Amino acid sequence: MSEVRLFSYKMTSDTGFAPNPFGKYLTLATCKPGMRRTKREGDWIAGFTSKTLCGHAVGDERPVYLMRVDERLSFAEYFVDRRFASKIPDPGSRSWRRRCGDNIYAPDDAASAEPIQFAQLANPFHVERDKPNDLSGEYVLISRNFVYYGDQAKVLPDDVRPAIPRGQSPYGSCTHDNARAKRFIDFVMCGAGDVQLVLGDPIECDRDGGACGC
Repeated sequence: MSEVRLFSYKMTSDTGFAPNPFGKYLTLATCKPGMRRTKREGDWIAGFTSKTLCGHAVGDERPVYLMRVDERLSFAEYFVDRRFASKIPDPGSRSWRRRCGDNIYAPDDAASAEPIQFAQLANPFHVERDKPNDLSGEYVLISRNFVYYGDQAKVLPDDVRPAIPRGQSPYGSCTHDNARAKRFIDFVMCGAGDVQLVLGDPIECDRDGGACGC
């Protein structure tokens, strides 16, 4: 059996911003800089509920999403890629999904300085003080193979439950039991490839346009 690299972490918020599961791709462009900087193509990342997010105690966590890292793009590459134009946020949009866009860092083409300078676009979630943390992640993680449960997160059978950190983990807990990691992935992905499933709304979804961060 080939090695499966599965990393799990607890989410403290779920607004549709980080991760952003809309527009045929699940993307992780902000927050979790350690994970975005160190994970490679082919890795799997699972975000779980937590006491902070929805009152789930240690041992009762449920999967909010599972993604395979299919691409790693720089922020400049992400912003200009037409596939992700719909993820450029429109804070005034009547569509709450458009307000959740995570493509918030526009490269300054006029600047000659290195490294590339970025302007933070208006959005309901992050402000200027979040910029250094976001950009320190270096990459945006892109997935074409994902399941996003959101508020439909379900209880896991004990035999497929992966390693989950008791608290916050900047890089995620790795499930070193290869067979268990594969059982978890097969359980969530239903044993199929090329899956893009959005099964629920964000747990903290605010359709009226209010802001909540990650």
